[in-house]
Amino acid sequence: MTTTEFIDEVKNRMIAELLPVTQEIMNERYADRIKRATLSAEEAAEYIGISKTLLYAMAKARSIPWFPVGAPGSRKPQMRFRLASLDRWMDEQERLNYDVPDS
Repeated sequence: MTTTEFIDEVKNRMIAELLPVTQEIMNERYADRIKRATLSAEEAAEYIGISKTLLYAMAKARSIPWFPVGAPGSRKPQMRFRLASLDRWMDEQERLNYDVPDS
């Protein structure tokens, strides 16, 4: 067996052992992300790395996407944040921050 053949055999064995484990981990992460498609204010604040107080202020100013959850006409509905909307919002904030034309 040549060195190249030996390396190929080791590589193929490693792939055969690691691929199923890696796929299982990725499937679990995807399933967790789907389960968490809607976040509470506390979860959303943690997700984007800000305080809950700042998140509430931003939501009140309508500078971050959210929607109310509660009985129709409720005076104090709970805030919910869609993960996909937060991802888009963060992408937009990043573009606004870095796509500024040079002076």
